[in-house]
Order: sequence, then C-alpha cells, then structure tokens
Amino acid sequence: MRIAAALAMLAALAACQPRAPLPALRGVASIDFCADQMLLGLVPKDRIRAVSFEADSDTSFAVPRARGIDRLRPQLEDIVAARPAVVVRSYGGDARLDGQLRAMGIRVVQLGFPMSFDDARRDMLRVGDALGAAARARALITGFDREIAAARTTADKGADRGTALYVTPGDVTTGPGSLVAEVMGAAGYRPYRAAPGWGSLPLEAMVRRPPDLVFRAFFDSPRYRQDHWTASRHPVVARATRRARQVEVPGAWLSCGNWLMGHAVTRLAAA
Repeated sequence: MRIAAALAMLAALAACQPRAPLPALRGVASIDFCADQMLLGLVPKDRIRAVSFEADSDTSFAVPRARGIDRLRPQLEDIVAARPAVVVRSYGGDARLDGQLRAMGIRVVQLGFPMSFDDARRDMLRVGDALGAAARARALITGFDREIAAARTTADKGADRGTALYVTPGDVTTGPGSLVAEVMGAAGYRPYRAAPGWGSLPLEAMVRRPPDLVFRAFFDSPRYRQDHWTASRHPVVARATRRARQVEVPGAWLSCGNWLMGHAVTRLAAA
C-alpha cells in the first residue's frame, strides 16, 4: 500500500511540473522532389526549414540551392520535428497527411499537376501567392516567357526542323498532347511518336524512318538511372539515330512542369 501511495504521489507531482512550450511554428518545408523545386525557386533560403531527401537527386537545380538546409522524409514525425508553419507538397506523403498537419496548425500548399505551359503559369502564380512570394513567381514566369519567345523566333527563322524523338532511361517516349511535346513544339520540332500520350521506343519504326533529333532527359540522375539492358542503349537505336542531332537536358528541367521547362526549350531550339 505504501508503495502504491508513493507512486500515486510521484505521478501527481510530475503532472504539476511546468512543461517547456514547443517551439513556435515558423518557415516553410517541402516534402518531395517537385515541392523542393518550387520552394527553392520561390522562397529565400532563410525562410526554408527543410526540404525532402529527394532534393539530393536533383543535381542541376536543388542540390546547389539546398546546401545547409535540413532534409526530411514525407512523414508526420519528420515534419513535426522541423516545426514549419507551412508545408509544400506535390505527391509526397500519404492521404492522411493533409488532415494531420492541419490539425496541428500547419498549413498545406498542394502543387498542381500541369499539363500545359498555361497550367504551369497558373500553378506558379497560385503557389507564389500562397507562400507570400507572388513577385518572385511573376519574375520566374517572365523569364520563362522570354525563353519561349526567343526559342520560337529562332525556330521561325528556319525551315521545318523535323521530328524529335524523346528518349528516357526507362525507354519511354511521348507524342502529341503531353507537356514534353509542348516543349518540343516551342522549339520548332514535331514529336517523333505520332500517337498521343506515352509509349515505348518504337524500334522498328526508327530503323525505317530515323528521327531528325534525339531529345534525351533523365540520364543525369542516379534516381532514374536504369541498367544496361535498357532499349535506349540498344545497337539498333544507336544506328537509327547516329545521323540525328543529339540534345540532352537534365531531368529536373522536365520533371515538374514549372519555369525550368524554358531552359529545355532554349537548348532544343539551339540544336
């Protein structure tokens, strides 16, 4: 009885002890690759609490901008430890995360999934406004539009530039109606794949009708690197494309449908 009474007394005393308040919520964090790009592009570094571990695979954009910033995983425990006031997300985290964060007073800014240049512009403006970075968003859009206009001027000066075959490490290519097709069109090229949407590399067609340009992306990052059995390394592909112009861009320029697409258009137009 005495032991039980003593334990009860200790519990009561512990409950009376003042607890240190949690640190206030402040700053912004991002929890996936595309959210990292948007946050690092729009918000000053001193406002960023953390970015995702996926930032480290974005060698051309996020890595140089995220030096010295903490990394986190898209899970509640990591986010709570960082104590951001706002979380930016695209696809990261599970379906419950939004509700869990809002219940803790953390605001969530959800990125869209642009399917066109116009979609990308609208999304950048919306997210910029939500993050208090509307002026920066407008500046990025102005730069993007300037690159598109310059590329179209270059393309209009020449004759038909022909077809561009989009090649990725996963052997996926695309035809009309995709965001990548719009990138190719802005630089004056027609997608080699005539069918809308996405599909595998058309090896037989490439032998009969080689493309005028090969447009490669995502070969720069270990995140997307495939083994040596990929069709993009096949000798048939090498023979079919050896006379074609070759352009390669960092995958980060096409991953997320934002202002970085303008860099890809500029490089394609210069081919």
